[in-house]
Amino acid sequence: PLMAIRSFADNAVQFLERGKPERAGENLRRISDMTQRMGRIIQNLRAFARQENMPQDRVELCAVLQSALELTRGRREEVGVRVVYRSPNKKIWVRGGEVRLGQVFLNLITNAVDAMEGQPEKLLEIEIIADDAVTVQFRDNGPGIEMPDKVFDPFYTTKQVGETGGMGLGLSISYGIVQSFGGQIKGSNIEGGGAIFSVTLEPALENAVAA
Repeated sequence: PLMAIRSFADNAVQFLERGKPERAGENLRRISDMTQRMGRIIQNLRAFARQENMPQDRVELCAVLQSALELTRGRREEVGVRVVYRSPNKKIWVRGGEVRLGQVFLNLITNAVDAMEGQPEKLLEIEIIADDAVTVQFRDNGPGIEMPDKVFDPFYTTKQVGETGGMGLGLSISYGIVQSFGGQIKGSNIEGGGAIFSVTLEPALENAVAA
């Protein structure tokens, strides 16, 4: 991205000198987009390198998931993804960390949206299954996972340079976060097309004390 930023900056200067402020503005917007992408890359690298053990607490799952949906609304509307969220009519408490769990959900939703870009119909189904354990399923109708056995490996990505995203650390970081909660995260292909990711977490009593 640094080389591209330099190129766009040089071009913007030339457009201004030629009296073409609109073209210069386009280049500046591209520079802004690339700096945001670099920020995401650096954030993922720092999180991956730290591998910090953070304290756990009880977290209201539905609130965290709803927040992730709100944060991804703009991107979903841009791509044209329809979401079917089967929300339970009660609060569900799990063991984890609110911010880190939100990052996991954000990664899974964003990846599903990116995977469906270019599909004629785009559908993301989200379901919470509360039993002995609590499982959140994210099901999309995209092209599926090219290499399911490597999807949680660091730096694994199917995105091309310049596309939305970072360096393939999002799912690897999500895997580590969920494991730190004592949970599991799995990804597989759906027969007939699409992918499904499942996050399984330990339930927490509403009056549980933070660890």
